[in-house]
Amino acid sequence: MNDTGAPFSPDPALTQAPFSQGTRQKGAYSRRPYDVLGLTWIHGSLHAAIFRRQTLKRSWQYPTPVRTLEEFEAALDEAIVTLRFGGTEVFLILEHDRFVHQSEQAPAFSDAAARAYLRGRVELFEKANGPALWISQRTTSTRKEASFLLHLLPSEFYGRINGMLLARRLDLTRILPVVVPLQLALDSLGLEKDTPVLIAADTGDATTVMVARANGELLFSRTMLARWDADPARIGVEVNRSVLYAKQQFGTIVEKLWLLGSAGENARNEVQSRVGAGKQVSIQNSTSVDWMQAIAKLSARHPINLVAGYLGRKRRQQFLRRIAIAACWLTISLLSLDTWTRLAETREERSHLVELRKSEASLREQRDRLTLRNESAQRLRRLIKEAADDRVAPFTIKLLPYLASVIPADAQLLEFNSRWDEATGKWSFHVEGQIEGDEDTNREAMDNVLRQLARGPLRVHMSENSASFVGSTNFGNEGGRATQRFAWEGTLFEN
Repeated sequence: MNDTGAPFSPDPALTQAPFSQGTRQKGAYSRRPYDVLGLTWIHGSLHAAIFRRQTLKRSWQYPTPVRTLEEFEAALDEAIVTLRFGGTEVFLILEHDRFVHQSEQAPAFSDAAARAYLRGRVELFEKANGPALWISQRTTSTRKEASFLLHLLPSEFYGRINGMLLARRLDLTRILPVVVPLQLALDSLGLEKDTPVLIAADTGDATTVMVARANGELLFSRTMLARWDADPARIGVEVNRSVLYAKQQFGTIVEKLWLLGSAGENARNEVQSRVGAGKQVSIQNSTSVDWMQAIAKLSARHPINLVAGYLGRKRRQQFLRRIAIAACWLTISLLSLDTWTRLAETREERSHLVELRKSEASLREQRDRLTLRNESAQRLRRLIKEAADDRVAPFTIKLLPYLASVIPADAQLLEFNSRWDEATGKWSFHVEGQIEGDEDTNREAMDNVLRQLARGPLRVHMSENSASFVGSTNFGNEGGRATQRFAWEGTLFEN
């Protein structure tokens, strides 16, 4: 076991706190979140103590027996007021008729089989008592089976206790059976780890007998409804039976016996006479306050905490619920933001539409003006295109001056035109003119001109229909010189 310590003897001034009636009053004392309220409700006896950072501050005992939940609620209110408890965390050491402890022998070949067997035993209990909180505690076994001590508490009983605490803004974090503080008390006995020991503890109207090893390894535990001061003989007989049972069932010889609580010399002598002279019987004044102080040092995740798994599931559910709520709020926030954005955009668009309506007349005038301008520009583009399509190619225009530069001075041009022939994909031209002089001289001059045109940059090619002279005319001019007409047809850029 972890976090154990020697029994604590509180200051008598602390344990004799004044008894007062009433319930917890708001603002009567400051709230201290680090304060922890410890309760022991063991077979009609109720003790309470305040621990601050695991240190005992005040303790108190209810003066009358507490056996029902109604009596527990009244005692709880008095404990809170009397101890001036301002924290929220509460732990409970519980032994009650409704809190059942069963010894079980489960299959040992696998942990899963053992859990399934224990689950079946719990289901049998639940058929008779309704849903229950349960925890299993491993015990020592000399057989092949795995041995467990099964602690079962009806959920209805737990729910009523937890409801009382929640109504007072208290959080019940631990419920432990009395066997746990008894195991922790083994460290205070100063025994070697493997030494078997029997502890008979005063637990209210009953006596709890536990056999374990000094290292905390539990063999078995049992409870008898008898007190040291009322029936020590019966307790002596039951202690002797427990010693014999440990020897028969576990092969363990118990020689160390401890009586915890209010047992006196008469009780020790009674036990000694029952178990024989070879046994060592000792008395230790251990109280519920000592047990609460040992439990206060334990974590809420202690393996024998009856509500550890329940609270773990509850916290996971609360965590998942918080995540779901946060996701819902985030979704709502995003939807709200989207709606607000859409409304803002709608308002902005409506405002823009109002502005457009105000300037509708001017915009229509501007549109008409631009339409007229576009139509004018379109007409201008068509005119430019027509002019570009119909204009004479630059190189055909250059043919005329080139031609004028190569013909003789006595010749003159009368007609010139050029065109693009879609069928042949060529530029063609037609030239007519006249030249003065005799026919032979003129023919030689024209042939020279044609040769220059063929070798020139425009690479003129005369067609077969082209003729140098088509006729002659005598104008009777001075000197009686004759004039011949010529007509040329051809194409440009011929190789």
